[in-house]
This record gives sequence, structure tokens and C-alpha cells, in this order.
Amino acid sequence: MPKSFTLRLDGVWYEIEPHGNAITVNGRRYEPEISGATVRFGESKLAVEVNGNRAYVDGIEHQFETEGLEERSAAAHAGHHFGVDTNGALTAIMPGLIIKVLAEPGAKVAQGDVVVILEAMKMENEICAPKDGTIKEIRVKAGESVAQNQVLAVVE
Repeated sequence: MPKSFTLRLDGVWYEIEPHGNAITVNGRRYEPEISGATVRFGESKLAVEVNGNRAYVDGIEHQFETEGLEERSAAAHAGHHFGVDTNGALTAIMPGLIIKVLAEPGAKVAQGDVVVILEAMKMENEICAPKDGTIKEIRVKAGESVAQNQVLAVVE
């Protein structure tokens, strides 16, 4: 995942830098709490939906574009950054709902194979195998809600 990226929202550019569960926007630190399609910044609670290059915040449409996220998307599909740790455990990238489990214990997987699909903020996120191997454990099932960083499966 890149250290930082640029977001253009309604014609205004913002420098975004992730810091674990926090983000810095133009030098100001925020610690959002994400639950389904709701994002809370301190006392502010917003309903957020993203569809293509449009974001709907509390029903108001905003146009956006990014620079510097293309590498991140490619890495996510290869299973390198999103939802994986270095020991083969696939983890939830944020709180959400398990939509599908595409593998079972004992199944052979290749790096980048989709193992679990997690819905968060009305978007489907593919959680991929971080390496070639065998599914040791599947710890979730479709329809289950999960917390951020919860282990979903283990590849050995």
C-alpha cells in the first residue's frame, strides 16, 4: 500500500496518508470509525456510499478521482496488502459482512486467488491468498459480520 495518495473531491485536492486505523488529510490527523456504510469522525456520523467515481455522503453526490492508488489495487488483487498478514492469515480490512467464502479447508490456492468476499461500505472487497499454499482454516461463513483485523482464513 502506498504511504500516501492524492484525492480530488469536487475539484479540491487532498493529500491522504494512512497510519494504521487513522489517516492524515493535508497534515491533519483523523481516526474514523467505520461500521458498514457509516463513518464516524468524532461526533460527526456520515452515511457513505461509493459507486465508481462518485461518492454519496448523507445522500449528497460528490465526484472524486485519485492518484497513487493504482498500485494499491493491483497489489490487493495479488493478495499482498489488503486483508493479509505475513504469516498467511487473511484478515478483514475493515468491519463488514462476509458475502461469500470461495475456499474450504484443504483446498489448494495460488497467490492472488480470492478466498473470501467481504462487503464493507456497500463495496465488495476480495480478500486474496497471500501466497501459494493450502487453506489451513476458514474461520467465517457467509452472512457473518466481522470486525476489522479479524482473522478470516489461514493459508499455509
